[in-house]
Amino acid sequence: MQSQEESKSILFKLVNASAGSYKQFQITFWAQFVLGFLYSFGYFDSKIAGFVLGFLIPSIWVVLTYRYVKAKAKKNIKLPFPKWMQKDPGNTLVVFFDIFFLALIWTIILSGLYEARWVKVIFTMIFPILTLSMLRNLVIYPFAKNDDESRE
Repeated sequence: MQSQEESKSILFKLVNASAGSYKQFQITFWAQFVLGFLYSFGYFDSKIAGFVLGFLIPSIWVVLTYRYVKAKAKKNIKLPFPKWMQKDPGNTLVVFFDIFFLALIWTIILSGLYEARWVKVIFTMIFPILTLSMLRNLVIYPFAKNDDESRE
């Protein structure tokens, strides 16, 4: 259940909009898959579409995923991430380096220096869908509180 504070938070609103329910997750998943496929295989070749599908949307999901991890860790929830990733500065560094890596790849692709189809598939379909799936699993998986572990 979400607390009153969570229901007002933009983080939790965006998480719920993209992966909060099975229906929302399926819509987001298939939209990314189909649009990523169409872009990767040249059905529409727009730099703006490449930027949105390969950089902007995956960057949003990266931020949502790791900030969700940080928010849950603050509530003393046991998560399958290293401790350093559950708090700052580690959480911020992971977000920064993921976004930096995406920006570097998409700068190379959109500049025309390297336009391999398999790279487009990885960064418009596979990486975003994996990140979205990771976010969905964090939302639905019933993690135990750290208090439970310390009693054993």
